[in-house]
Amino acid sequence: MIPNSTNTPETPDDARSDMLTTLVGILSDVGGVSADDITTTARLREDLAISSLNLIEAVVRVEDAFGVRIEDADVQGFTTLGDIIDFLETNRSETVS
Repeated sequence: MIPNSTNTPETPDDARSDMLTTLVGILSDVGGVSADDITTTARLREDLAISSLNLIEAVVRVEDAFGVRIEDADVQGFTTLGDIIDFLETNRSETVS
């Protein structure tokens, strides 16, 4: 019998990759930035020119996409896409029980 690939548990690397894909799509859409230019180390404001207003819109979409609440103080700490991923990994694991 061939195992059904849909029953394979998702690894942390798979989850991070899916998260990255979703976040790149959100930032590309709200910031008008090419997805190819968005890396985990690119600075949101300086390198990607994401405005404060665009960042707020992105945060709302991230909250909807991942089912988390992001406080204003947390947003101020987001310098790179990697910072957002770290936040989501920490906060999603706390809500999943």
